[in-house]
Amino acid sequence: MPEGYTGATAWVQIQSILNSINHMLIFLVAAFFFVLARSLDFKDTAMHMFMTGTGFHVLIAQAMMSHSKVNPLTRWLSHRNKARFHAILQIVGGTMVLLGSLGKFSNKDIHFNTWHGRVGGAAAFGCAASIVGGFVNYFQPKFALKVMPPSELRFRHNLFGLLTFSLGMGAIYLGYYSKFFTKFVDNDFIPGMMAITALVYVLTIIAPVSSLLTKLKYRSKRKAEQAQ
Repeated sequence: MPEGYTGATAWVQIQSILNSINHMLIFLVAAFFFVLARSLDFKDTAMHMFMTGTGFHVLIAQAMMSHSKVNPLTRWLSHRNKARFHAILQIVGGTMVLLGSLGKFSNKDIHFNTWHGRVGGAAAFGCAASIVGGFVNYFQPKFALKVMPPSELRFRHNLFGLLTFSLGMGAIYLGYYSKFFTKFVDNDFIPGMMAITALVYVLTIIAPVSSLLTKLKYRSKRKAEQAQ
């Protein structure tokens, strides 16, 4: 084993490889969503699939990884610019999710009678809340700081962002069971898409979960000190 090579070094290299694989998978999913929606002229459910799928599975997934030290797209950026990159992707992706969901919300009698619709609805509302929370976390206005310190704002933004992303990816996964996919996509191909979505989800949350655990330790330590 080379001098200076440690378990921590190996884990960083593994994360770097996994991150690169994730980027490739996300690119493939983006291409698939675009080609499928274009083949159906971006009409009705095809547009819904493209907007919400691209919003969560592509843009928000990239936003979630933007602060990772092994992300080849952002590791050369300063922390401040990583935050800006994260914000831009989150706003664009979140806006796509919300716009793509509006048409389905208008037909609530049909949309909310499936697990895909229910989880997707929760994800859309969570997305709107996360965008608002992101602005508060980024600009940290005085009224927010009167309620909680910056560290608590960052912790809650991290936590609720993970929850919203989980709901969004869950809705996409459930969407593969929908009549739309079983009608317009080869049924032998769908399990592969489900596996890719599950893998992208797991690989994407590595950095955010690690960050959340670090914040949780700091949060627990701060509360213990305040209790003394």
